[in-house]
Amino acid sequence: MNRRTCLFGSLIVFSACGGSLDPLGPGGEIASLPTPAPPSRFTEKVGSDGEIEEGTIGSALFLHDSGEPTATDDTPYAAQATVCPGSSKVYGIDVSYYQGTINWSQVKAAGKQFAIVRVSDGTGFMDPKFEANWKGAKAAGIAVGAYQFFRPNQDATAQADLLVNQLNKVGFGSGDIPPVIDVEVTGGMSDATVAARVNTWLQRVKSRTGRLPILYTSPGFWSGLGNPTPSPLPYLWDAHWGVSCPLLPPNWGRLRFWQYSATGRVSGISGNVDLDLYNGSLAELRGL
Repeated sequence: MNRRTCLFGSLIVFSACGGSLDPLGPGGEIASLPTPAPPSRFTEKVGSDGEIEEGTIGSALFLHDSGEPTATDDTPYAAQATVCPGSSKVYGIDVSYYQGTINWSQVKAAGKQFAIVRVSDGTGFMDPKFEANWKGAKAAGIAVGAYQFFRPNQDATAQADLLVNQLNKVGFGSGDIPPVIDVEVTGGMSDATVAARVNTWLQRVKSRTGRLPILYTSPGFWSGLGNPTPSPLPYLWDAHWGVSCPLLPPNWGRLRFWQYSATGRVSGISGNVDLDLYNGSLAELRGL
């Protein structure tokens, strides 16, 4: 298949040549009119206060760990499938303290039905807005979940325990979205070490919560690790921006979560926010 490359920070994300790009409607939903191509320059991910985001979902897709953007046109890719979402979709967002104080009632009125909020960046930084975001989203009637930016150079069990302990404090339970591990940096570790420590995290979280976790990554980053198969195999949250249908790493057969934009706008939030969808019904999402 002929492909073109779209460069986002340290990763190369491929889309099928000739595919249309879906823009976003006023509520962040995917619309049907043409949209400009993704920006050609490397940019940092910036929060509502103008601060460059670090340790948040997608932040390493904008800028490489070293501080210098890196990408090449000949990065080897294993076979990956382009998968389009079905007719039943649930729209949501993911946030951290970089989004500032959020008016969750306005977010709900804008058509967002789920939110995934950051707990921490590894074990070294607790997100100061985690509890407020979790409780605010729930009070607005939004399905809520939590993610942790995973640091492979830190103890995986300690990271998993930190996340689960924080979830227990806010009353995590039935109807809430399963915990998320955000895997987008290596921390200087080998591919095999990253994969092994991801497995440790997944097993620990599943053991403590009884829920199958979610893994956030991009096709480019996961391919760069050699496309390891996690154990247990988590639900996938696929980060692939600026395309009509995302590429799915070969380990997964179903598109579940898709982060389709990192520069969305939603009522109740100042500045940019990540836009996501769940490929299925709200009832299914709440039952994961």
